[in-house]
Amino acid sequence: MAIGILAVVVVSAITGWIILADDVPQGKDGPWIGVDVSVIERYAAEAGRKAGKPIINTGQGDLLLFVFAASGAVGGFIAGYCWRRLISERNIKKGS
Repeated sequence: MAIGILAVVVVSAITGWIILADDVPQGKDGPWIGVDVSVIERYAAEAGRKAGKPIINTGQGDLLLFVFAASGAVGGFIAGYCWRRLISERNIKKGS
């Protein structure tokens, strides 16, 4: 019962936040500027260096989505494999 109420409250809060959000933060290069542009590139420019290309360019297509989905799947498989140990079974050894 408490989990259901908590779920309703969380969903309501997220829905209200999305509906009531009017403005998207705008930067000089467009909305939602990341830390790499707003901080790292600025300090690199002040130091006289220019930003290099990333090793793994997640800005291409759905690569970032795939990385998050794959890591979630791996974490889910690990949690599922260890479910009994994580939740129900207690390996308590009473005095040897």
